[in-house]
Amino acid sequence: MKILFIIETLGRGGAERVLVNTLPELQKLGIDCEVAILFKIDDLAKELEDNGIKVHKLELSYKWNIFEGIYKVFTLVKNNRYDIVHAHLFFAYFYVGLSKLFYSNIKTITTFHNLGYATYPANTFLKKIRKKIDTFIIKKFFDKTTAVSLAVQKHYKKHFRLGTIDIIFNSFPIAELEKYECNNSHLALEKYMSSSNDDFIILTPGRLVKEKGHKYLIESAKILNKKYSNFTFLFAGKGPLESHLKKSILPNIKLIGELEHSELMRLYKEVDLIVIPSTHEAFGLVVGEAMIMGKGIVATNVDGIVEMIENEKEGLLVSSKDNQALANSIEKLYQDSELKQTLANNAKEKIKQFDTKVIAKQWKKYYKELLE
Repeated sequence: MKILFIIETLGRGGAERVLVNTLPELQKLGIDCEVAILFKIDDLAKELEDNGIKVHKLELSYKWNIFEGIYKVFTLVKNNRYDIVHAHLFFAYFYVGLSKLFYSNIKTITTFHNLGYATYPANTFLKKIRKKIDTFIIKKFFDKTTAVSLAVQKHYKKHFRLGTIDIIFNSFPIAELEKYECNNSHLALEKYMSSSNDDFIILTPGRLVKEKGHKYLIESAKILNKKYSNFTFLFAGKGPLESHLKKSILPNIKLIGELEHSELMRLYKEVDLIVIPSTHEAFGLVVGEAMIMGKGIVATNVDGIVEMIENEKEGLLVSSKDNQALANSIEKLYQDSELKQTLANNAKEKIKQFDTKVIAKQWKKYYKELLE
C-alpha cells in the first residue's frame, strides 16, 4: 500500500506534528508513506526524512495559483502511482480535490484538524464564497473524511452539512517522548531563568493567537501576584499576537518564543505546572504531551480538551475566559502537591489510549477498508 500525504507546509503546527508522529509507525506496519508540501516552510521535513519518508517540496509560487497547484499535484500523483492520497488542511484538500478532475480513479481522504469556522467565521462575502468552495470540493471529490476529535467532527458536520465524518484521534509517540523524563538537570529552564529554586514555574505552550487565551492567563496572573511573589509564567510559542502581548505583559511573565520540539519536551519536564487557557481547542496536542510527561495540568473545559481530560481526574478544568477560576485552580495545585501528582499519574495512564502504536493500527485498517 502506497500513500501520499499532502499538507500545506511542514512548519511547527499541530497537523504537521501529527504527521511526524504517525508516519514512521505506519512505515513499520508496511505502508509506504510519502509526503508532499505545497509551500516552502519545511521545518519538520528532516524528522520525516530521517525516518526514511520521502518529502516532495512542490513550492507553489502563490497559494491561489490554481493552474500551477493542480498541475504539480496531478503530475506527482500520476507519476508515482499512489493507492491513496490523504490531504491535510485547506489548500491540500483544495488542490487534491481539483486534481481528481483529471485522475478520477485515485482514492482520496481528507482529515479536518481545527475549528476554523469558530475562530474565523464566514461572515463576509468572500469568506462565504470560500466556505461554499470548501463544501463543494469535500462533497464532490473525497471518498472519505475524518476528524481528529469529536469536537472537530461536530464542527464540520455542522458547517459542511456532511452526513459522515469518521473520527481517528491524533496520536503521540509515547515511548519517544518519555525519554525526556530522564533529564532532571534543569538545563532547559536555566536558559530562561537566572534561578528557579524558589519559583513555581508555569508553562503555557501554544501559538500566540487569540483562541489560545493568553490574555485570560495574564489576568489570572495579576490575581495570583497579589498573594504570591514566586510565580513565573513562561509562554512558549510565536504568532500574530506577540507584539500585543508584550504591551500587556507582567514582570513575571516571559515570552520565550518558539522552541525546537525536543527543547520544549525537556522544558515540560522541568516546570511545575502546565496551564492551557484556550477558548477553542480542536484537539489538545500540548495537553497530551503534558500528560505523557507526568505534569499537573490546569486547562479550560472546551470540547477538544474534555475528550482527553476529565475534571479532577486527570487535571483541573475551568470555564474558558474565567480569570478567577483559572487563578483558583492554579493556586489549588500550587498548595496541594499530592493532588497535583495524583492527577498527573492518572493522566499518564489515560494518554496510553492515544499512543501512536494504537492509532497507526486504526489508520492501517481504515486505509485497507477504503481500498477494498
